[in-house]
Amino acid sequence: MSPEQEHGHGDDGAAARFLTLTAGAPATGGTFVARHEGRVVFVRGTAPGETVTAQLLEDPREQAHARFWRAEAVDVLEAGLDRVPTVWPEAGTDGVGGAEWAHIALPAQRRIATEVLQDLLRRAHVTSYPLDDVQVEPAPHDVDGLGWRTRVRFAVDEDGRVGMRGWRSHEVRDVGENPLAAEAIRRLDLGSRTAPPGTEAVDAVAPSTGPASVVLIGRGLDPEAVEVPASWGDADVSVRTARGLVPLRGDGLVRERVGERLFAVSATGFWQVHRRAAELLSEVVAGVLRAPRGGSAWDLFGGVGLFAAVAAEQVGEDGQVITVEGNRRASVLAAENLQDLPQVSVATADVTDWVKARRGGVDCVVLDPPRAGAGLELMGLLTRAVRRRIVYVSCEPSTLARDLAAAEKAGWSVVDLRAFDLFPHTHHIESVAVLEPVAR
Repeated sequence: MSPEQEHGHGDDGAAARFLTLTAGAPATGGTFVARHEGRVVFVRGTAPGETVTAQLLEDPREQAHARFWRAEAVDVLEAGLDRVPTVWPEAGTDGVGGAEWAHIALPAQRRIATEVLQDLLRRAHVTSYPLDDVQVEPAPHDVDGLGWRTRVRFAVDEDGRVGMRGWRSHEVRDVGENPLAAEAIRRLDLGSRTAPPGTEAVDAVAPSTGPASVVLIGRGLDPEAVEVPASWGDADVSVRTARGLVPLRGDGLVRERVGERLFAVSATGFWQVHRRAAELLSEVVAGVLRAPRGGSAWDLFGGVGLFAAVAAEQVGEDGQVITVEGNRRASVLAAENLQDLPQVSVATADVTDWVKARRGGVDCVVLDPPRAGAGLELMGLLTRAVRRRIVYVSCEPSTLARDLAAAEKAGWSVVDLRAFDLFPHTHHIESVAVLEPVAR
């Protein structure tokens, strides 16, 4: 096939262009870099060093002056050494998103993720920590990277079909066996059912303790018209409308156990997705936070209190921990989850605004921001307010790199950085970075 050759037509009638490309270095977003006539092409569904036939996602005639193109591999002409039979066929070409590395061997996935993380840190000019020491580690006891996902959001199309959207597509695709999902979610077999009229999405949760949870989401859904199928067994069921969450069975909460502590979480609230993530990250944070006995700590973007509990144990009853969360429901649950710890107080506020309004400093901070990261303003505030240590838990390496570089410019140093494969068969990485002020 000639690299210039065009074949057939896409669904919109535009000519679909196919290129022969050889994949090179990994890029952010789970793609790999190839080149065509000097232009960069980001290709999904391939692996380093292999040659593929790839279909451009946009009409090249409309993107003639674009700096780069995006493409998806449709045929492997020469397989790379890292390719294995996919663990999820429905996530292949023109399939569901969210498992872009399902065709790559797990050790290779971690090597590739390490390369991406190191490159992002290098491009951000993070210099205080040896980047060769940054290696993506597997989660404990994770042998095959399957069955780890305890929270899954399913999409629903206009006909009530339940599935997942394709990569860079609004079309709902079949999920098949959904092998990344926890067994309790797979048993619900949501993909075989037609959702009630008005359903826009379905959340399924497999907590560490108690029954599974299903939430039907739709602004105009009528909770009284929803019939719970027998195949859902003892799963808790709720409906979330424009007016809020309406439990049909259960109380709209799930329970997560970490060590001896039980955390109540809203059925649609945030919790770490990997079945071992909360326990692992708690242990890592406990090992590096080093909040002094009788001292002070802030838990920022604190959710329902996971890391605040760690900090509270370290400062003891004579210390002080403040956990700050923007979501009011999560803050209420954090107060309930930590009510036995008098040294903890809960604030509901925008984190940056809250820190900006504080007077005086704090010994240690742990923060777990969303993918957008802490941001330059917040990092500047923290480097002035924190006396001892900042522990930064990140689910997005690009924004982590940006924020670490900002801290370095403010006179801080990265003293530890660990990364974990808590999203196997995807490009996502969870990291924990530790910052200390440079001795003056």
